[in-house]
Amino acid sequence: MLKSIFILFTIGFIAVRMRFHAPEREGQTEVKPLREKLLATQFSLCLLGTHGWWLSQNTIPSFNVWSTFGMVLMGMSIPLLYWVHHSLGLYFSARLVLQPEHTIIQTGPYRWVRHPMYSVGFLYLIGAGLLSESWIVGIVPTLSFGLLVSLRIRDEEAMLSEVSEEYAVYMKNTGRFLPRMK
Repeated sequence: MLKSIFILFTIGFIAVRMRFHAPEREGQTEVKPLREKLLATQFSLCLLGTHGWWLSQNTIPSFNVWSTFGMVLMGMSIPLLYWVHHSLGLYFSARLVLQPEHTIIQTGPYRWVRHPMYSVGFLYLIGAGLLSESWIVGIVPTLSFGLLVSLRIRDEEAMLSEVSEEYAVYMKNTGRFLPRMK
């Protein structure tokens, strides 16, 4: 039962990403494309490898506090991911790109958090680890995603600071991954 729920949430997460995937826009500038492809590839391989390995095991996770909490986190990640992507609109890209006439999005979850897409990604990955009751499923993709985020975020914030002076003010008023406590 829990493996079916795991699969359903994973398909839901992928479906949201696919729903908002857009082709390259004319005039967009890609930042560090080789690094981005390498990071995305290593994260995807970690995710597919650990998820596939766990799903192929004969173990059956049990309903307990941790697996239930993981199920809640994975379930929450899907509508939150939709909200994040919807709020970005045309500015969503799976890669680090600067769109023509780029503006700083400050609506939806971006009203409180500068990088809610990464927050939702961590929410999903931690939930997957807890639901599966597997350290491998929890730690390997989360560390891989953490590497991707840590390398990308500096470039992303520097790029947006160059595009708009309002980004410095926006940074002071919002949290990076979680809302700022006032």
